[in-house]
Amino acid sequence: MGRAFREGIAPENRAATSMQQQKLDLAIGEGQLSKLWHRSNTNLGEQGEAVDVPAMLTIEDDKWVWQQVSEEILAGLSHRVVLHDEDSPTTLGCVEDFKMAIAYANYLAQTNGQVVLIEPRN
Repeated sequence: MGRAFREGIAPENRAATSMQQQKLDLAIGEGQLSKLWHRSNTNLGEQGEAVDVPAMLTIEDDKWVWQQVSEEILAGLSHRVVLHDEDSPTTLGCVEDFKMAIAYANYLAQTNGQVVLIEPRN
């Protein structure tokens, strides 16, 4: 066993060899995967920049439910909850009232020991 560590693994016994990489490159470049590869790159270029979408995550019956938030609901949110971080603060979300923001901040402080900033939403 010590010899295997000293000498390494024989090239023919390696899981990934340069020959396999060459086969993959050929398959992508001019083989079966080339159409899929080119189509995905074209679509990626046409999509443009990523855009923030206001969304709401809720948990219903042990399932995560994602919903896009309408402008009316966004107008009703009063406070933003921000997780304090040395590098950059992370916005956790917005809540309807100060009482809910305090409850969420207390939960994070007690369970994870994290500092949370509550600021009014303009």
